[in-house]
Amino acid sequence: MFSVGIDMGGTFTDGYFSDGTQATVCKIPTTHFDLSQSVMGCLQRGGESFGLDLEELLDQMSVLRLATTIGTNSVVEGTGDAIGVMVDTGATSSLYGPIEPSPAIGPFVRADQIVGVGAAASTEEILAQCRELVLGGVRQVVVSFPLARGTGEVQLRELVRDRYPAHYLRSIPLTLGSEVANIEDDELRTTTTILNAYVSRPMAKLMYRTEGLLQQAGLRVPLLAVHSDVSCGRVARTTAISTYSSGPAAGLSLVADLAQANGDPIVLGFDMGGTTLDLGLAREGAYVVEQTPQIRGVRVSLPVPGIISVGLGGSSIASVDESNAVVVGPESAGAVPGPACFARGGSNPTLTDADLVLGYLTAGQELTTDITLDEQAAMTALATIGDDPLDAARRVRAAAHGKAAASIAALLADAGVASVDVALYAFGGAGPLHAGAVAELAGIPRVRSFPYGGVFSARGVAGSSIDQTYEQSITSSDTAHDVILNLVHRALLDLSAEHLASDTAQFVADLTDNTGQHRSCRLADPGDLDAVTSALGPVDDIVRVSLRTSVPAPPVPAIELDSGAPSEDHLVWWMQEGESTPEIDVADLPHDASIPGPMLVNVSGATHAIPPGWTCRRNDSADLLWERSE
Repeated sequence: MFSVGIDMGGTFTDGYFSDGTQATVCKIPTTHFDLSQSVMGCLQRGGESFGLDLEELLDQMSVLRLATTIGTNSVVEGTGDAIGVMVDTGATSSLYGPIEPSPAIGPFVRADQIVGVGAAASTEEILAQCRELVLGGVRQVVVSFPLARGTGEVQLRELVRDRYPAHYLRSIPLTLGSEVANIEDDELRTTTTILNAYVSRPMAKLMYRTEGLLQQAGLRVPLLAVHSDVSCGRVARTTAISTYSSGPAAGLSLVADLAQANGDPIVLGFDMGGTTLDLGLAREGAYVVEQTPQIRGVRVSLPVPGIISVGLGGSSIASVDESNAVVVGPESAGAVPGPACFARGGSNPTLTDADLVLGYLTAGQELTTDITLDEQAAMTALATIGDDPLDAARRVRAAAHGKAAASIAALLADAGVASVDVALYAFGGAGPLHAGAVAELAGIPRVRSFPYGGVFSARGVAGSSIDQTYEQSITSSDTAHDVILNLVHRALLDLSAEHLASDTAQFVADLTDNTGQHRSCRLADPGDLDAVTSALGPVDDIVRVSLRTSVPAPPVPAIELDSGAPSEDHLVWWMQEGESTPEIDVADLPHDASIPGPMLVNVSGATHAIPPGWTCRRNDSADLLWERSE
């Protein structure tokens, strides 16, 4: 039986496939015109590695999980939906918060697309306000009233459904704050729902269409969507916002595990893909999960690892500003059309074009079976930066590395961590290509990279336990005991529906009392209600319950390394002058011997660029340790 983890990024979609004894990986371009095709293509490619067609692979599937950065990329690039918001009269500027205007106004919603609805508003007034929002071009409407208005949100939705046909106002999704974030804080519930609506349309289209296509093709288990806290759930019980940053979260979870195994006390995850650079800290094998993080300055209710997403990746578009300084990102060319050197119609200069012209990548090199690098196209694109393509490429790389190093410095300063105490874990398609230069700028003395680095987050998805979380606040009409038992019952039903063995699952309840104190208890036999009651102890003062189930993932073996091409030298522009640099296959590196740079190490088709002044050592699993020697 197969366990598969897929991580869909803005540029590439990665897969990690395991049958329990062997593993394989694949990387294909993300097709934004139909994101579901990226998942189907990834699965088809992975099945071929095992000699199976898509139908045979799906028939033998035990677990299929999908993480994605589509929502994150929408936020970073500012490409989410146009949102209309209906709130209580008097809250149109504050959105129930202490600051006017609310930080959400601008990044996620326009001030002129927020309307106030009084508690005594007539039916015609409410419907007229809805019409104005639709005529103003909104694609979704958020309705978020204070808890004091009771069922006002539901009544407004029913009013629209009753009075308008499906092809008009009912074709515009109405999202209710009370259904997205079941919390008492009116501001937090509203901003969370706004962000959910901002990213929901592409997420819903991806998840529902993909699951439908997979079921038609023979998938017998549910597609599980990975959430921001690396838990997962069926598509039908997943909100769009809960998938935010799920790919990077899976990567940071794996970083924490590897840091503990390697004995690195403080590790910085450096995940550079085609669209974003995601940075996160792990200390002593653990990472911080923020319950109410700020996303573009807006506080939301969403458990997210402490990850900073920067609009910087291999496909980030470079330009020159009014002061003649080079700016890289956040706009991305993606994979379609992609960087100019992909020869797929892209004409804007990108970081990958600069890498090719400077010799870090090789003309004619295949990034995937669909993309062969064209150096002349890269040089033509870089002419918009400067007349000399080498100088233009150097400026692009320098700007990108400066941007990354500045983001790292800010993250470490906020965490109170000195750069000399950090090991940087480089992964993502572009991570090992840029990590050395960025670490040098940031003052970080050690870097690790991995044989599956290009699909690192997909490996994190495939190897992590299958966790799911259920939460509920307790109102005066509930008893804590009944709420907890209801959550346990829901969890057992979900495990059965998702074909997961409940007898291998761990059930842990986190109980919050009326003073804000927490206590956790493990429910050893969730099917025995008397045993659950006994394990919980006194619950009279409990005001909120969080129940987490965790099913161990199937074993995920290491991938077998491909035998690479013989070593050869390339001219690489590390500094102002080109330097003859060996390109070495990782299989040819001696074990546990420090080899001085510069060198380009080919690891399963990905390039790891070890700068001058650094050494590189390979261990038995083909992980690489880079250390600054000067």
